Amino acid sequence: MAEMTVLKGMTWDHPRGFDSVVACNALLEERFGVTVDWTARSLLEFGDQHVREFAPGHDLMVIDHPHVPDGVADGALLAMDDLLSHEQLEKLARESAGPSHESYRFLGKIWALAIDAATQVSVYRPDLSDGVPPFWDDVMTDARKGKVLWPHKPVDAFSTFATLSAQWGSPLGSSENFLDEDVTQEVMEFLLSFAALVPEECQRSNPFEISEMLVSSDDYAYATPLYGYTNYSRQGFRSRVLAYDDVPSFDGLASGAQLGGAGIAVSAHSAQPEKAALVAAYLSSAEAQNGPYTEMHGQPGNVRAWLSPAMNSLTHGFFRNTLRTIERSWVRPRVVGWPDFQFAVSQVIHQALVNKVFNASDWSEMVAQVEHLRERAEQ
Repeated sequence: MAEMTVLKGMTWDHPRGFDSVVACNALLEERFGVTVDWTARSLLEFGDQHVREFAPGHDLMVIDHPHVPDGVADGALLAMDDLLSHEQLEKLARESAGPSHESYRFLGKIWALAIDAATQVSVYRPDLSDGVPPFWDDVMTDARKGKVLWPHKPVDAFSTFATLSAQWGSPLGSSENFLDEDVTQEVMEFLLSFAALVPEECQRSNPFEISEMLVSSDDYAYATPLYGYTNYSRQGFRSRVLAYDDVPSFDGLASGAQLGGAGIAVSAHSAQPEKAALVAAYLSSAEAQNGPYTEMHGQPGNVRAWLSPAMNSLTHGFFRNTLRTIERSWVRPRVVGWPDFQFAVSQVIHQALVNKVFNASDWSEMVAQVEHLRERAEQ
C-alpha cells in the first residue's frame, strides 16, 4: 500500500472554515491518497493577517480574496493556471456562485479557488417575521420601532459602507478619485441615521454576536446587512433556527452587496504544489461541496451546492433565498495594499459612527488612505 501523503493546511477558526474541510479528508484519502493536517487562525486574523506571515510551513491556505494581490507581490502564492488544466479552471468558473471564482483573478491568473462564498445579506427570526423588506425605506421604518439589528464593528461598518456606495452607483474604485466625496457623504449620513436606530451594542458586534442576539431575544425581528452563516439556519445549531434573505437595496433588486467568502490557495513554499492544487480543485468541486463539505457546516463556493434541494433543505433555504444577492454582488478591487487600506478606513468609519458625526477630518483621512493605497499599488 502506498504511503499516505500529508499536506499542511491553514484555514480559519469557525465550523464553517474548519469542520467543513476536515470532513473531506476521508474522500481525499480514498481518491488521491492524500490527507490534510488543518490548523486554524482567528476570524480577525483571516481578515487582517498578510498571507506572507503564514505561507511558510503550509501547502494549502484558505484566504480572503482581497489578500491575493499582496500575496502575489510578496511571492507567497502560486498561480492555479500553472498547476491545473485550462479545462479544470473553466469548469470551476462555470460552477462559481456569483463572481466568487473571478474574485481570485489578478494579473490575468487565478490564485485561489472559491471554496466558500458569502456576501452581505439579511437574517431573520421566522417566528417573528416572514422575511426582510427588500427596500431600505422599510428597513428604516422597522428600525425606528426597535426591531432591527445591524453589526458595525469596524470591518462590518466598512462592509456596509462599501455595499451602500455600490448601491448608490459609485462603487469604491470606480471613479478617478477612488472615493466619490458626494456619495461618501450621503452614505455616511445614512449610516449615522441607521446606527442611531439600532442598539448601541451593535457597534461592538460582528455577525456572530448579532445572530446570537436574535436567537436569544424576542425583541428583534431581523438583522441587516451582515455576512450570512448557514450554521444559524440549520436545525440543532442553536435553540432557534434563523432564516436568511436578500440584502436590502434602494431599488429592491438586491444588488451591490460586498462579496466575501474564502478561496483555497497553494503556498509558494509547498514542497508538493501539484498535489496541493489537486486537493484544492477537489475541495472546490461539486462532488465535495454538494456533500460532506456543506453537510459539515461549510458554505460552498460551487453553485451546484447552492442549487441543491438537499443543501437548501439542510439550511432552511439559505442558498436559494440569497442566490440573487450573491449573483449581483460587488467585488472589491484587486489591488496591492487593499487589506491595510480597508483596515484603516474601517477605523475611520467606525469612529464616526461612535462619535455620531462624519466631519471634514474624517474625509481627509480617508483620502489620505487612498493615496497610501495608490503608492503601494505603484511600487
